[in-house]
Amino acid sequence: MNAGSSFHRKERISAPREVTEDISSIFNSVFEVAVATTEETVNKVLEVRYQVYCVDRSFEDPNRFVDKRERDSYDPRSAHALIRHRTTGDSVAAVRLVLAGDTPDQSDFPMEEPCVRQMNQQAQNAIAETPRQHIAEISRMAVSREFRRRLNEDQSTSGISDQACYADAEGGKRAMPYISLGLFAAILQMSVKHGVTHWMAVMEPAQLRLLKRFGVEFDHVGPLMEYHGRRRPAFTEAASLIEGIRKRRPDVWALITESGRYLPAKPDSHQKEVAHRPQTTTAKYRKVA
Repeated sequence: MNAGSSFHRKERISAPREVTEDISSIFNSVFEVAVATTEETVNKVLEVRYQVYCVDRSFEDPNRFVDKRERDSYDPRSAHALIRHRTTGDSVAAVRLVLAGDTPDQSDFPMEEPCVRQMNQQAQNAIAETPRQHIAEISRMAVSREFRRRLNEDQSTSGISDQACYADAEGGKRAMPYISLGLFAAILQMSVKHGVTHWMAVMEPAQLRLLKRFGVEFDHVGPLMEYHGRRRPAFTEAASLIEGIRKRRPDVWALITESGRYLPAKPDSHQKEVAHRPQTTTAKYRKVA
């Protein structure tokens, strides 16, 4: 089973604050984005996924992963990233970006076969006309339920040790609604590194609504369908999505792009490039600087 994203219900219904606040400062004071450049960090990503997909949500059979690291056949050609809690270094959330491989039999994406055909012809044409090496699927977005539990733990009555509770719990609660934006910051960094200009994803309606409130809107969103739960497929040009955020929510744009440090290339700038971006096919996992 290849669930596209998983957010605990409490996190999904959390709404962005209506008052004006510096969300970049709030997020960065508590969390940090860590793009995986080592096998050790990739393993941390897989451990978050095991906790979410095998324990919290039961999407996958935990008995398949004796090392408690959830993985599938798409991981070797994916870029991976974590959100970490600054104070403790604990892994809070994870995401991967599935990239097109070097060979035709590695050009597919997890959601493509079951989902793309459900989208309208305009969306299908947009996907078909985009060079495969510039498309990536946003996948395995996962937020740790254990981290949320610790943030809300009452230390005077909890059964866990004091070390398991967070001294900055109030700041963490304030920053939690922005976890999804931190994951998009990671997605953007990985996309810039790998020359990705278009994203596809399949998301729960509540997640899409939350992202829309933050100004994150996909160019094409398909119908509600059954895909590991009720979800909607989406496809977008990365540059148009990021520019839309800048216009609608400049505060969100500043967080996701690090105030313009990371910006996706526009498709036209890639037309004369060599079809295949450089890849290390002998490595177990793709490394991202």
